[in-house]
Amino acid sequence: MSLVAGLLAAALAVPGPAAEAASADLPPGVIAAYSLIAPKSAAESRLVARVVVARGDSCPQVKVSDPKGHRSSLPMEVRAPGATAAIAFASVTVCSVGLPAGLATAEVRGRAIPATMPRSVDRIALVGDTGCRIRSDLVQDCSDPTAWPIARISRRIAQQDPDVILDVGDFYYREESCPADSQANCGGSPPPLAGMPFLDSDYGWLAEVLVPMNPMLSVAPILMLRGNHETCDRGGNGFFLFLDPRPDTAGLCAPVATPAGLAAPAPATTPTWAATIRITPERTLRLALVDSAYGSDTAVTQWAAVQRPTYQRAQAMTEPKPGQDSWLLTHRPVFGIVSTQMAPPGNPEWTPWSSLDQTAASQGLLANYGMVLSSHLHLAQAVQIPGQPGSLVLGNGGTLLGPTTGYSIPATGPLANPDGSPDVPGVTPYPTAIDEWTDVRFGFGIATPGARAGRWAIAQLGPNGQQFAQCSLRDRQLACRSD
Repeated sequence: MSLVAGLLAAALAVPGPAAEAASADLPPGVIAAYSLIAPKSAAESRLVARVVVARGDSCPQVKVSDPKGHRSSLPMEVRAPGATAAIAFASVTVCSVGLPAGLATAEVRGRAIPATMPRSVDRIALVGDTGCRIRSDLVQDCSDPTAWPIARISRRIAQQDPDVILDVGDFYYREESCPADSQANCGGSPPPLAGMPFLDSDYGWLAEVLVPMNPMLSVAPILMLRGNHETCDRGGNGFFLFLDPRPDTAGLCAPVATPAGLAAPAPATTPTWAATIRITPERTLRLALVDSAYGSDTAVTQWAAVQRPTYQRAQAMTEPKPGQDSWLLTHRPVFGIVSTQMAPPGNPEWTPWSSLDQTAASQGLLANYGMVLSSHLHLAQAVQIPGQPGSLVLGNGGTLLGPTTGYSIPATGPLANPDGSPDVPGVTPYPTAIDEWTDVRFGFGIATPGARAGRWAIAQLGPNGQQFAQCSLRDRQLACRSD
């Protein structure tokens, strides 16, 4: 068995041949190869090529060609984790290079990866919350492709041949060792590294993302957003190593020395950035990415003031222009509704509105957007607040789903107490929703642009590729209905 096959087998806790079959279309020695959408400061083409190989293997070159057929090679550089986190990622080497503009093709050891952003867009794949939950009190069946369907969803996304893929976060859920009474579901799953103030590892990221999501990783430029499962005390080291496109972020979550020993860095946001996708020669989609990994879901805390500048920056980066649609991408929903089954007993101040720090931090800063795309809640949901962009929540990409019932339009809106009074003194609450749709089943979205700016159709598809709902976005008004 090769070293790469051995790594895959260990990550998946399956025999070597099964792991090799999972990566049968990968070149020798390559664990994963993909192109990340990036800010222009990271790459002139706005794409960064990323390749993961086994420890001891050298970084390959990216062979490229221009539209005239002239070929050349780009050397890749090692992208290393922070020194204090390196022991958890010692089995792999991550390689990276920003792609220049004007390429026609790019490949790594024969594996084609996207070389350029699309000149036009017909389909955008949308997915979020994909990892397999392992906790001492709650274990998902990671060995069952029906119970944890991200590999099936990844294949279906690849079959849709999207022009772009947007993943709104929460990749890493293997936060504890597999319990002794759950070995049939997760036996051999990579556990957290003992003694470290974070929960992820190279084997865990192979098992959660790089192997099961392999079918979709190289079919289109992909944008990966940090979720709350990628905070620095959870899966942040791997996120910044493997999935963040910026060149100076790989060590952001590396533990810091304290008198008591190593500790995760204090909570902090990363800078907001934006990407532009050309839909047609006359129309663009501007995406603003806000890092909402931290904050409270159930109350407005001091974190809202820390978070607010990230939304102010997003607003400045999405100034309206003719022919431009703008979406806000933030892992925690600005407007999201949880099931009444989650209400704590005997708490009259509980509200079903979720991610209240994000709601407060972004208030008054949403006028530029046609839609807010998020995940975090383990379902598919659309919420329309009067005068606000439609909120689409897609957190149904594979993680254990939430309650199946208990969703409806709350009597009062976000930032309001149940009696209608402001939750935050001096802050006017939003009105309640005029439309809400929730469907609790696994799946992903395919967004198709309409004939005019501001208009989109978003199909909701299950792991079998069958459509189960259809959404319409029209001039900031979002409505979804199950088939």
